[in-house]
Amino acid sequence: MSFLKKTILKLVGRRKIEFLRSKPFLVHGKYRTLINDLEKYSDIITRSTGVDTAVSLLMVRKFGHILDKGLQRSDLERGHSGSIAGELKKHIEIAEKEFSDDPTLLWAKEKLELYNELQVNGLVTIKEQHPEPCGISLNDFALLLRNRRSNRSFQRRVVSSELIGQLARTVNWAPSSCNKQPIVLFATTDPELARECLKCCKGGTGFSDFVPVFVSFTADMRGYYLPDEAYVPAIDVALGVQNFLLSAELTGLSVTTLSWALKDIGDETRLRELLSIPEHNQIIINVVLGYPEKHSEAPVRKGPEHSLFLKGKVR
Repeated sequence: MSFLKKTILKLVGRRKIEFLRSKPFLVHGKYRTLINDLEKYSDIITRSTGVDTAVSLLMVRKFGHILDKGLQRSDLERGHSGSIAGELKKHIEIAEKEFSDDPTLLWAKEKLELYNELQVNGLVTIKEQHPEPCGISLNDFALLLRNRRSNRSFQRRVVSSELIGQLARTVNWAPSSCNKQPIVLFATTDPELARECLKCCKGGTGFSDFVPVFVSFTADMRGYYLPDEAYVPAIDVALGVQNFLLSAELTGLSVTTLSWALKDIGDETRLRELLSIPEHNQIIINVVLGYPEKHSEAPVRKGPEHSLFLKGKVR
């Protein structure tokens, strides 16, 4: 800290400095970047609220999920959620003009039919789905977690587009806010292009010359209500990324995550150009992956005594 900053801090006091910085004319540059991003996506959402089939498909998932939760209530009775059903019906009619065969739209139509049946008959039979046993023990899963590594040195071995497609299908099986399933991946299996994309990421140094795959995980922002849900896209995407990481480990691939928190305007503009990422998709996190040349030693993890504080006992 410079002598001038120290002097000002001593004379004015930290609390007053933080108060002044919270005002628009003294907002810290990093905070201003966050505010600008939020305003940009709010504007995009406002411009896309018309008759847009892709946006309506997001809303179909959202309102279908809300209606489905209502149908699963233990105190289920007719007469509730009429406005939700109306919104769902409206967005189904818009979305099916382009996405009539989309599985999530067909699922939502079934939920709307069940809701309408409830209003007429006063009762409805809700199907139960019992998941098939996966045959994986907790110990097996814990071993998978411990084996996962973030390596920076890859074999000169091509990763097929088909395999990336298989991994991509795992991400939206993660839970997401109101079942919007907002994650969209933009990727390249061209090592030269992957290397150029890597240059856009702060901290993307120390990698081997051969970088097989680069993937950018984004959230379709048109399904969010801002500013209330400002943090939700990052949560939704992060949950899907974990599915991707663990699935990749099962195939022998190593995935290294790259922080996007320190990006600047130039980084974002360049990455969007390289991967043709549209403006309504917020870039949340990026990764590189490939077959590892070696397995680095895992950092030691802290024990559960520092992570879990359990209150109360079962009697």
